[in-house]
This record gives sequence, structure tokens and C-alpha cells, in this order.
Amino acid sequence: MLAIIFGYILVLSKTILIPTLYLFGKGRGLTGYGLHQDEHSFYLVPKRWFSHFYFCGIVCNSLVMLATIHTYLYSGTWPLAIKYIMDMLGHSESGQISPLSVLLAVTMIEIQVIRRFLECVYVSSYSRSTMSLVIYIVGLMFYAFVGISVLCQAPETKIKLDTLPVQWFDTLAVAIFIWASYKQNRINKIFAKLRQDKSGHVEDRAHHIPHGDLFRLVSCPHYLLEIIIYTSLNILFLGQHEILLYAWAFVVCNQVISAIITHSWYKEHFPSYPPERKALIPYIF
Repeated sequence: MLAIIFGYILVLSKTILIPTLYLFGKGRGLTGYGLHQDEHSFYLVPKRWFSHFYFCGIVCNSLVMLATIHTYLYSGTWPLAIKYIMDMLGHSESGQISPLSVLLAVTMIEIQVIRRFLECVYVSSYSRSTMSLVIYIVGLMFYAFVGISVLCQAPETKIKLDTLPVQWFDTLAVAIFIWASYKQNRINKIFAKLRQDKSGHVEDRAHHIPHGDLFRLVSCPHYLLEIIIYTSLNILFLGQHEILLYAWAFVVCNQVISAIITHSWYKEHFPSYPPERKALIPYIF
């Protein structure tokens, strides 16, 4: 994971190899990187393949969710296959982590990957933008393992849901997750409508300046909301889940650098781009 984060940081150096492997979408067309959108290059795949990430996440996290429910409500022990993967990732049971928080976390991840898959398939209107195989493989691996990573510090026990106290941080995390998910869905619909006519049919594949909602403040509200969603997962564990903190750091690094590049692209290609907009954090950054 540190190698991936370091790679994203090196993107800013504008050397040829690193941006070629890490940049995707409109970022590949930013002046200074010397890249182009060649749909036929062997190392590039369509950006619309983002849906594969979430389909992979649905399959893998659904199995994790079933295993979690079975363990906590019925057997009290992890299935052997799940335990093997947990040991491979570095299983270290923590007595400070609540089974309820674990159940909430895998449920929230399940909702996130299902929602994003449906948005990719039924809402998004993709351009002909591409991404490298590196990004594609990293995305598949991230969503394949993010669910089971929650279990790596989870207690192995049998519980009764009606005896588990709901803590303040559980309520806060779920509330933030619901708000951020709703907002991200609205933002993705705004993106899609930029390329659609009044009947909802895609009429062009060009990029346009988005307006409305959080776009009044930042260029990349969808990236900001992704960070907030993964922050809500860590609130469930009050920052005590080491592997989820690593996942959060990866998401933050990814979204911050992507926001910088996207913001620069907008300003470069649209002379009338709203000057008051920040890249990611309203009024600050």
C-alpha cells in the first residue's frame, strides 16, 4: 500500500513512467505529462471498467458479510477459509473492537459497493477516457480485500444482538455514512446529466463544467465524499483498527492527488472556470 501511495505522490513530479501508470480519465490529458488517450494501448483499459471494482467488491464482501453473520450469530468461530485469509493479511484480535461495530462496518461496505456498482451501470455517462492496468489491478485488489480486512482485528465470538449496546460513535458513523452516500449519489447524477439530453439519453462524450450542490465550493466533491465515507468506517472503531487506517490513508492519498490533477485540468481547459472553487476542501484546499 505504501508503494501505491508513493507512486501517486511521484505523479506530481511529472516524470513519464509514473503518470503513465497512475493517471486515469481526464488527468491523462493534462499538459505537462505528455500522455494521450490511446484506447488501443495494451496497458490501458476503459474507465467505464470501474464497475468491475464494485462488482468484485460485491462478490467478496457478500461472502465476508455472510461469514460475519454466521460467526457472530450462530457458530462463534470463523470459517476456515476466512481464517486462512485473515491470517495471511495479519490477523490480530483486539479486545477493544466491538462485534456490533464489525457488523456495521461490513454492512456499510456492502451498501457502498452495491450503490457504486449500480451508479456505474445505470447512472454514469462515461467519456472515452482510459486508465492503466496498474490502476485497474489495484482497484480490484482493494475492493476484494477491504471487507475481509475489517475482520482482521475482529473478536471471534458468538453474540446476541439485543444485548449489544449501541455506542455514540456507532450512531455518528452511520449518520455520516448515510449523508455522504446520499451526497455522492447526487454528485454522480449531476456528472451524468452533463452528457445527457432532457430525455436522459447520452448526447455527447465531452467534458463539461459541473454546477450545483457541492460543486459550488469544490471541483471534486465526489472525492471529498469518498474520504468522508472511509472516515466514517474508522469512526466505528475510534481509529483503533490498524488495517482500516491503512485503507483510509490510501483513499485519502488517492483522492487528494486525483483532486489536484482534476482541478488543474478544469482550470487549464476552461478559461471561465469559477475561480472561487477549491480542489477538494471548501474554502481551504
